Amino acid sequence: MNETIQTILHRRSIRCYQPRQIAEKELECILRAGQYAPSAMGEQPWHFTVVQNADLLDKLQTMCKSVFLHSNNTTLRELALREEYHLFYHAPTLIIVSGDDSALTPSLDCVLAMENMLLAAASLGVGSCWVHSVVMLYESREGGEVFKSLELGIPAGYAPYAAAVFGYSYSALPWPDAGPRKPGRVSFVR
Repeated sequence: MNETIQTILHRRSIRCYQPRQIAEKELECILRAGQYAPSAMGEQPWHFTVVQNADLLDKLQTMCKSVFLHSNNTTLRELALREEYHLFYHAPTLIIVSGDDSALTPSLDCVLAMENMLLAAASLGVGSCWVHSVVMLYESREGGEVFKSLELGIPAGYAPYAAAVFGYSYSALPWPDAGPRKPGRVSFVR
């Protein structure tokens, strides 16, 4: 099996991070991988926001928990009530991928860019975890204004479509095994 397939099959969502920041060289590689994702008609409609400021990450965590608390989803409300629950798993880096809303398929293009970054991180031994709470915050009633107030550098006319945290997993913890794959998810038309 080649390295690319091994990376895809080995990648897991990591939920426990060391406090040390990702090496700059690895972060650059992860971001570059995102920029080489496919996009509809080659538009590359994305913008990457890298948040490494601990105070800002704490503010985002609090705001996202508030969205969970007011959600119609029971599980999200229960998570928000758990004081020890940290939506970003104490990861030192959050990357938000925003897309130009005038593009053909900004949401899909941004998700493809994020997947490239998740796979690049795994290939470098950097842990990652998709966190949809940032997108939920943006899509909430007050979300657009909240994002403006945080000064995240998201260009006008762009909306967040994907977010993930990145960092080094605690080496004492084993890399999680994959859960079983659901059967009956492939059809052939030949």
